[in-house]
Amino acid sequence: MKVSGYQMFWLISISSMIMFSYLPIRLAAEESHQDSWISILLGSMIMMAATWVILRICLQHKDKTLVNFLKDLLGTVIGKLIVIPYFILWFMQMSTITKSLVEFQNLVMLHNTPMIAILLCMLFLIAFVVFKGGITAISRCAEIIGPIFVFTLFAQLVLNPQDMNVKRILPIYVDSGWPHILMGTLYSYNYMVDPSIILMLFFFARNKRSASRAILLGTAVSMIWGVLTTLVLLSITGPFLAAQLVVPVYSLTKFIHILNFVQNIDAVFIPLWLFGAFIKLAIGLFILSYGLSEWTGFKNWKLISGILTFVLLAVVIYSSQHIELSNMLKNSFLLHFFYPAVFLVIPIMLWMISSIRQRIRT
Repeated sequence: MKVSGYQMFWLISISSMIMFSYLPIRLAAEESHQDSWISILLGSMIMMAATWVILRICLQHKDKTLVNFLKDLLGTVIGKLIVIPYFILWFMQMSTITKSLVEFQNLVMLHNTPMIAILLCMLFLIAFVVFKGGITAISRCAEIIGPIFVFTLFAQLVLNPQDMNVKRILPIYVDSGWPHILMGTLYSYNYMVDPSIILMLFFFARNKRSASRAILLGTAVSMIWGVLTTLVLLSITGPFLAAQLVVPVYSLTKFIHILNFVQNIDAVFIPLWLFGAFIKLAIGLFILSYGLSEWTGFKNWKLISGILTFVLLAVVIYSSQHIELSNMLKNSFLLHFFYPAVFLVIPIMLWMISSIRQRIRT
């Protein structure tokens, strides 16, 4: 299974923009209000730096996945322990996105459809593409969906200039101050993108150099889109309404109306958003299944993907019945320890260890 640099660009772009379209803008707006775009910009810079560090690690271990090079760097026992937080992270992201996707469909499309029916159809499709083609099938889907998906999300930002009012994002900094802006960054940057998936995906890149450029470019495109989307949303809705929107990017499409002719384009946005979420979930299921296969030594990763699908189904159903489990976005442990560890601390530590060992060998 190999992925070209072009396909890698679309995998990263779609995955990142799906992450960006749901939580970060709302979390930043709740804390830093009209300065939430500054929080988003700072968070984007942090995640770009994390992506760069992770790419340095991957280039130092081109022919190994996360599980294997951790064993080489830290030993079998410690290496297996260090990779566990990443497995937890990927599964948490899958469960959060799956639950959000089901609720989104139930809210805007299938009002009277039981949640379990939507959930079963969606998980069956994701499990099927992972089982039949793995990352090859996922990357080909992303290659087709990606250009339409990215173009549409950028295009919707300029379709309602008549509703934009720059005064809604003023004054800058004065009302919030750095404490609130930085707190908005802390709440939001963890949910913008997930550079940790590169630790597994990079192994499948056909050309490592072109893949690294594609990953950086794909991340940069999604970050630019995220900052622009935040500015557009604030200038249309204002900070207080933006902080209450469940899916801010979807809400932007509801405001579009040009000469009473171009409107209700959410009918175009919804299928594209579902396709994008499908790509993100399929990537998560694949890397988690493949990683667990290497971690356990059980070579049939396709069987593991099937088991994980049933576990995900159970977790989503259970969490939907227990609100406290799905209300963990601002959990102190996640924000102050878990996310900084998996996105920043562990990658920097691995990069330093790997660099030192390479210098000793030479």
